[in-house]
Amino acid sequence: MKLKSLGLLYLAVSATVLAADTLRVGAGETWRVTPDQQVLQLDRLILGEGARVEFAEGVDAWQLSAASVEVGKGVVIDARGKDGAAGMAGEDRTLAAADCEDGVKGGVGGKGEPGGKGVDLALSLGLSTLGSLQIISDGGAGGPGGPGGQGQHGGGISKCRGGDGGAGGDGGAGGDGGPAGSISLVYWTQGDSIDMTAVNRRVSFSSAGGEAGAGGWGGAGGAAVEGRYMRGSFGGNKKWLAGGEPGQTGAPGTAGSPGRALQAQVQQDFAKRPGGRELQSKSVQLPVLVNKDTVNVSQRVHQLEMQLKVLEQRLQKLEQQSR
Repeated sequence: MKLKSLGLLYLAVSATVLAADTLRVGAGETWRVTPDQQVLQLDRLILGEGARVEFAEGVDAWQLSAASVEVGKGVVIDARGKDGAAGMAGEDRTLAAADCEDGVKGGVGGKGEPGGKGVDLALSLGLSTLGSLQIISDGGAGGPGGPGGQGQHGGGISKCRGGDGGAGGDGGAGGDGGPAGSISLVYWTQGDSIDMTAVNRRVSFSSAGGEAGAGGWGGAGGAAVEGRYMRGSFGGNKKWLAGGEPGQTGAPGTAGSPGRALQAQVQQDFAKRPGGRELQSKSVQLPVLVNKDTVNVSQRVHQLEMQLKVLEQRLQKLEQQSR
């Protein structure tokens, strides 16, 4: 990709430098990928210590290929989906009902919005230096349901029994969590300072589904006036007039469903490693952990076996050359 194609990049910070197939994001700076940059091919990518890559609204996938990549410590590619907004609160019935009339039910809470999908990432990187890198493509959390509205107060007594209070409005349903974006990383190393174990130890992945939104709580029921005696028409007799019943609390809303999680896919491409075309011509699938900082024993053994196989192939080649 040439400079004129990359010139449209939106730079989140002025110190981020782009020049002739090289993208540099300085230490502690942020670069925001825009919709016209969803496919990028670079000769060199430099991510300084604490640098961040984020994504603008409307970017649903990112395909990046970089021949030489320098990664500092604490670098983050944050491709998480947007959290859903909370549902609207149900309408409160604030004015009491007319005398003798029952109150009406409070408004129903609105449903929470679903969480956004994580950005799909397809990364092809030639690693020259590697500090630490965190790649996140979680789904966004579902928005909570809106609370139900207050029920209307029952009407007063006027030669009649008092009105019942209106029931509280039901809470709104929570939004569903967003699905995770897919993560695919194909990498090769530029020297002997980075091996498969180092990549597995220094690069972490998270592609979890978004949390389900909680249901909204039910609204409070409306109050009702108490019964009382009222003076009758003859001889000062008093007549009992019953009061109303208070309204019931509204039902809580149901929670949403959690978003779908995915497993990150990571491959080392030996064919692109300098001098490696004769060793192996296809990529090797590596075990990947999601949201884990350590590699278990069986995975370590598998990685070491693969490294030993490569070393054996190198020794065989050197022996043939020395004959």
